[in-house]
Amino acid sequence: MQAVFLPWLHMHQPLIWLDDKLVSNLEKMILSSDSRESWDGRLIARAYKNPAKYVEMLKKSGYEPRIALDFSGILLESLQELEERGFLDKVEVGGEKVGGVIAYYKKVLKRYPECIEFAGTAYAHSYFPVIPKEDYALQVEEWRNVFSCLFGENALKRVKGFWLPEMGVPKHEENLKELIRVLREQGYEWCILPLQAVEGYERMSYTQRIETIIKPWRVSCGGEEIKVVFRAPTYFLDQQAGMSAEEVYSKCLEAGKLADERPALVITASDGENGNVMMNEFFPQFYKKFFEEKVDEKIGSMLISEFLEKFYPEELEEIKLKSLGASWIDGHTLWVEGSRRERMIKRLYELSEKFHSFHAVDEKTKKLFLIAETSCYNYWGTDFWFNQGERTIQAVLERFKKLGE
Repeated sequence: MQAVFLPWLHMHQPLIWLDDKLVSNLEKMILSSDSRESWDGRLIARAYKNPAKYVEMLKKSGYEPRIALDFSGILLESLQELEERGFLDKVEVGGEKVGGVIAYYKKVLKRYPECIEFAGTAYAHSYFPVIPKEDYALQVEEWRNVFSCLFGENALKRVKGFWLPEMGVPKHEENLKELIRVLREQGYEWCILPLQAVEGYERMSYTQRIETIIKPWRVSCGGEEIKVVFRAPTYFLDQQAGMSAEEVYSKCLEAGKLADERPALVITASDGENGNVMMNEFFPQFYKKFFEEKVDEKIGSMLISEFLEKFYPEELEEIKLKSLGASWIDGHTLWVEGSRRERMIKRLYELSEKFHSFHAVDEKTKKLFLIAETSCYNYWGTDFWFNQGERTIQAVLERFKKLGE
């Protein structure tokens, strides 16, 4: 085998305020009076189900599909809540009802655990470079609580990798050290990073960049260390813009020529629900065809944890990360720049300090506090999303006030 290919889909949907209740943005979209928004909501709901659906379809046809997934904790909870209400039973796309997404994954994971690798992530899709390091453990732990409640302890034991929301790598050494410490303490063996996080990335040649992404490495910081794998850059393979099975096969062969005696590891990663390609084309036009026609003795597919265990059980070579950190869109601009973003971040730090001053906090208050750190509220840079974040902060402060009474 010359190369191992694995696609990764990141899934997230923020919570928004409807009247005095937080609901999934997915529900708001589907119920929208705007026909385009409502239709997109239906397509997104189907996109959340597609990985399990196509894995089951391909397995039943005698093929061996593989995929890596991560769902934010608040999305997992939202899908479960919508399922319990029967909401998704009424959502139909192309004559097929979406139905219970979580129930479907439970069934597929039980039957075909070798096909899907779930990775952990932050509960509320918080962007680690802009939240207090004191909250890292809370975000990581709460996701694990949600996943365990939905899928069980045995399923959680198989979760060995981690997805940083927006692939955000903290820029200060003490923050990176704390993040690695938290991940290792909570059972994670590896995480996936953007190539842009590597020190000297800008000076690398194209060949050096590909040589870097096709094997695992070790990141050390302040005595803490973790294994890392890299997302293939979009100029090599752009999953969200659309890939053909033939193109992926060809690129994997190219990567294989740069590998040592072990196969090259090629991971394409993107949002799993944004845009026409991911909502409509990825699974029927690429994923199904690749696993039906392109997997052979040269190009295979394997879950990341399985790949690491089989080909890299020994000590890994160390790689240095940039001191300024990175994200999958290079830097941190869209989370930190602008007066309103700066005010939001300042308020979140103040909120965190207040939260940690309490000796005991009830579960509802803790979750609402973590939800206030959702990256979307700052990222999109519009009044609507800023208002959602500010209203959540205010709701947390009201609960704090009751705790202090």
